[in-house]
Amino acid sequence: MANLSVAMNMISLIIVDDHEIVREGTRYFLSGIPTVRVVGMAATPGEALQLVARYYPDVALVDLGLPSLEIGRGLIEDIKAHHPRVKILAFTAHEDALAIHSSLAAGADGYLLKTASTDELATAIMAVATGKKYLSPDVSANVVDGFVNPDGGSHGSKVNLSRREREVLRFVMESRGNKEIGELLFISHRTVEKHKASLKKKLLCDTDVELAIYCMKNDIL
Repeated sequence: MANLSVAMNMISLIIVDDHEIVREGTRYFLSGIPTVRVVGMAATPGEALQLVARYYPDVALVDLGLPSLEIGRGLIEDIKAHHPRVKILAFTAHEDALAIHSSLAAGADGYLLKTASTDELATAIMAVATGKKYLSPDVSANVVDGFVNPDGGSHGSKVNLSRREREVLRFVMESRGNKEIGELLFISHRTVEKHKASLKKKLLCDTDVELAIYCMKNDIL
């Protein structure tokens, strides 16, 4: 049962990263933390889910880029859907607002940058294992605040968005640029810009990041 080892001062953990050198390096650093026991390592979401089902670890240390943010977010959602008591610590090089909000919205219990020291890694693992939230000090406080302490309201859910606007908004949440969105939807980048301008006006946002955050906070899509 998850968290049983925590009560016994030993935290079981799996490492999920698609780069072998990162997995091995992380395991090496964790070997110096007496309260943490690495029970498995995975390179893919499929392998990770198998390990979670087999060991039911206290913590899953998950890299968001597997190899994309969307896949990393999907893994977090899958783990939480099937094993909600397993704590997830997103361990990543991404420090942009969309990556942070995306992982938290998916159910991550903590967010730690890979530039963290071994001591900070140990602190983050212990925090999420004992039911607390952990956010890397290097993550901008004002970026996190918009998600952790939303200002309420459901303006977005009451706004009528066209099918095309919703399609554009979905790609904005994936951090895709205007040119790429245009190619995917077979429209010009100028048309994409017009749809974005309309979305920002309707949702009272000024930037693409604010659009993505507002969308997640109000469950528009």
